[in-house]
Amino acid sequence: MALIDVVNLSKAFGPKVVLSNVNLQVQEGESLVVLGGSGTGKTVLLRNIMGLLTPDSGHVAIEGKIIAQLKREELFEVRQSIGMCFQMAALFDSMTVFENVAFALRRHTKMTNGEVTARVEECLSMVGMKGTDKLKPAELSGGMKRRVGFARAIALKPKILLFDEPTTGLDPVMTDVIGRVILDLKHELGVTTITITHDLKSAFEIADRIALLFRGECIACEPPAAFKVNPHPVIQQFLRGDADGPFLQDPPPPKRKTQEAHS
Repeated sequence: MALIDVVNLSKAFGPKVVLSNVNLQVQEGESLVVLGGSGTGKTVLLRNIMGLLTPDSGHVAIEGKIIAQLKREELFEVRQSIGMCFQMAALFDSMTVFENVAFALRRHTKMTNGEVTARVEECLSMVGMKGTDKLKPAELSGGMKRRVGFARAIALKPKILLFDEPTTGLDPVMTDVIGRVILDLKHELGVTTITITHDLKSAFEIADRIALLFRGECIACEPPAAFKVNPHPVIQQFLRGDADGPFLQDPPPPKRKTQEAHS
């Protein structure tokens, strides 16, 4: 049984169909990278996995539990097994690094102050941010904020880590650093990861499999080597990074119903 099972997942906002019958399975310990253009439903997929959105049809199951069918207490328990690394880190500006990482520990556990301190220091060390505990987010660079966000996400020892555009706005060197931290966390903690990104270099470095969303559908989900040579024109255009191809073309108009004879 897959750890995360996305089955015929569809979600629309008014007339805008964002996800259409998406199917994905993520095995325990696997690193899945989800690619796609802006507005193709990548973040909506993560929100459905977290139970922050309810599918219009289909479902997401984690360890066999269908998220949309869980009671509030059961959903809370599942969410505690998921660490969410938000785009741009989403740290509390008024709190120190220590307080940001300790937030969930103080809110959801009965750990002593000493235990919280030890766990925060351990998490910061894992992401290469040891010694920054007294700093405020305003004193951190973009890459440092992302890593503090990672430390906060792993504080409760989750089974699953979700990364939403972890390298957006970062320079190439820091992008490489973030990619290595994601790999280190996967190997050291044995967690299952889903990473949303536009960065192809990072995608091929951290992925066990790569999925591509296009017009609400998952058109491929395969190991990096197979993905790279997949002849699908949308995949090849995305890999080339140019404007020539189906990716930017308007979708074909819906088929008209055949007129009745002798109308």
